[in-house]
Amino acid sequence: MNDVPDLVSDGKIDPAAVERLDLDWPRALADASASPAQLAAIALAAGARKAANARDALLAMLARDDVAGRTAAWALAQIDSEAQVVQAIQGGNIDVRDNGYWSLAIRAAGGRASPGLAAAMTARVAAEVERAKGGATGLGDRACRVLAVLGAKDTDAAVQSVLDGDRFADRFELQRLRKAVQDGRRDQESIAELNAPWRTLFADHLVVPKPATPAPPVAPVAPGAKGAPTPAAGKAPPAKAPPANAPPAVEDDVSDDDAALAEGDDVADAEAEAAAAGASKPVDWKSFAASPEATALTPQVRQLIAQLGPLLEQLAARAINAPLADLSGQEFAALLLQVLPQALPQQHVQMALSPQALNGYQALTKFLARTGGATYGEDLVAAVKMVRAQLQAQIRQAGILGGPDYSDPDEAPTPVAT
Repeated sequence: MNDVPDLVSDGKIDPAAVERLDLDWPRALADASASPAQLAAIALAAGARKAANARDALLAMLARDDVAGRTAAWALAQIDSEAQVVQAIQGGNIDVRDNGYWSLAIRAAGGRASPGLAAAMTARVAAEVERAKGGATGLGDRACRVLAVLGAKDTDAAVQSVLDGDRFADRFELQRLRKAVQDGRRDQESIAELNAPWRTLFADHLVVPKPATPAPPVAPVAPGAKGAPTPAAGKAPPAKAPPANAPPAVEDDVSDDDAALAEGDDVADAEAEAAAAGASKPVDWKSFAASPEATALTPQVRQLIAQLGPLLEQLAARAINAPLADLSGQEFAALLLQVLPQALPQQHVQMALSPQALNGYQALTKFLARTGGATYGEDLVAAVKMVRAQLQAQIRQAGILGGPDYSDPDEAPTPVAT
């Protein structure tokens, strides 16, 4: 693509280049010489600018089974394309249908669905079940997800029809959808995930800014030295670390781990180190502690975030070479999911990625968004929700029953008055 600026580095999309891009969208998207990552970057830019003239080219890309097809689905959800996507699904192959249902789910999560979408998806569930009965691959669970995001009254019946008619359907996901729409609710987990900024949704395909200097590992502190955690009396030694691909085995009660971390943490020292590392916009921790977001937390979680917050500020300065309050949503998610697990001992990682810790991070980012204390405040809030959804997905994939509850406190159903 000789007439397009550099969009890709080492096979990954440069998000800054995407934000600057303005092209003849149909021509650029039809360029046969473009790589999948280049096409994905162009699709993201077209979607971000709601470029209606890119619609036909993006619809053609739904047949792709790579990142270009997925970004085209996202872009179509940003422009007026619902009817065209539904039509493409009706006559499309498995990739068109998979990408198309995802696009419609994003559209529904963003509140941009038409009144007729629920009926169209109910019909699509029936069609997918018939495909499955005929020996073809059915995607009824994907269509059911759109219904669950919409909160359609027929969702439960649609889920049951897929369970009955397609033995290869994702039964765990279908049961999750059924639970999500109980009592007339919408699938809030999917809504939070799908409403995330494109930088968060496609984080695995984006170039991550490299720090000026490599982040030094956080070495364990010798027992008895200043800053060493003190085990609680009678507490068993930490369990052996789980495999790298296992979800964090988080304790529901964080009081013991919190005490271990709090014993060796000096908040003032962490704040000073973050500032010395170049944090031009430090978080006002005293204002946060007095904020409505913090006071709404339980005392345990307030204490936990008082320890972990300055630690995150320190790690952001070290690993990303940027103040915590200046991180993008993508960078903040990477800080939690990639940097933090490498910087802490395993027993502290479990606590730092616990449901209670996620509640604290969510309160912090909401405070920063409300007060203008962060450059990308709303993106940070969305990033915490994305991390929450990812940890939930890891637990489901691992088949863990009765695991930690990562439910979003913002999405708890309102109690019905009696």
